Amino acid sequence: MRDEMQNSAKLFFSNELFLSKIYTFWALACMVLFGFFAIGPLSFSMAKKINLYKEMRTLNYGLNVKLQSLNKLSSDIADAEKFEILLEATIPKELNTHSYMVLFMQQAAAAGFSVENFIPSTDTTGGEVPIVVILEGSGDLTGLISGLEGMQRVTVIDSVKYENHTDSTQATINLRIFNL
Repeated sequence: MRDEMQNSAKLFFSNELFLSKIYTFWALACMVLFGFFAIGPLSFSMAKKINLYKEMRTLNYGLNVKLQSLNKLSSDIADAEKFEILLEATIPKELNTHSYMVLFMQQAAAAGFSVENFIPSTDTTGGEVPIVVILEGSGDLTGLISGLEGMQRVTVIDSVKYENHTDSTQATINLRIFNL
């Protein structure tokens, strides 16, 4: 009986037409089965890659625009460095309120005022230094303001308070100077 089983098995597997049909069916079944389970992850992965590709193109375009902008800014900085000496005189790099005070006192004396108090603020924000100056005397206030605005160092006058007292005249000036 064992020989009959072996002969049947040999006969079964020796039939090439029958085996080719089984192999074809098996190959189609594998393609459908594995294709069905693989097509979802494959299409999901491709959709992610397409979105990533679009994001990368957008990012690359933005980077190129910024690179062009930086190139223009660097050429502008190179052009501005020619005028650094002039800029240093109007807006110095280091904060030196003492030298400004000397220049301010010269302008005040030329306008007929004496400086009673010169108070630079200790709080500087963004290179901006607020200063409060109290002046005495009956000088030319418009001449003083004109002289301050005409100084080489950038000065912004925020407010002026002028008070006439019975025995003296007092002016309080709030101003700002800048440093880089």
